[in-house]
Amino acid sequence: MLCQIKDMIKIKVQQEADADFVNSIIAAATDELRTIYRPINKTVQNKTIEPINLVASTNGVIVGVAEYLISKNNILLRGVAVSPSHRKKGVAGAIIEHVVLVAQKEGKPEIVLSTIKETGNAIFFSHMGFAVVLEEISAVYESPYGKPVTLVNMRKTA
Repeated sequence: MLCQIKDMIKIKVQQEADADFVNSIIAAATDELRTIYRPINKTVQNKTIEPINLVASTNGVIVGVAEYLISKNNILLRGVAVSPSHRKKGVAGAIIEHVVLVAQKEGKPEIVLSTIKETGNAIFFSHMGFAVVLEEISAVYESPYGKPVTLVNMRKTA
């Protein structure tokens, strides 16, 4: 069953018409993550490089989103989110496979990402071929109760 669903997943660059679906998926994922961690202060993300936003769809319905940035030495993957009803069906994996192909096409040797250990996402990414490079207490995130959380930096060869 997983192979059949995975074969039906289409990845494309987000279009303006996709915004409502994308915002809905991001909001659901953010609500879940905020039960585990939150920003300590409003942080300003580096906007010098414009991200490329992707959507994953099955049967014409957007079920996953992600964004990545192409830098001088690698691709930074961030914001991978899948609709709760489509999790564990290969959507995030299809997004990652797509980003690997982009990295290869762009001549970037690796894909890097950061995640919060307490979400359990580091385990998922390790199953997708990412290796832990560094674990440290996050300087910008904390638990909802003000306790430290662990930032995990990971990478995968493209």
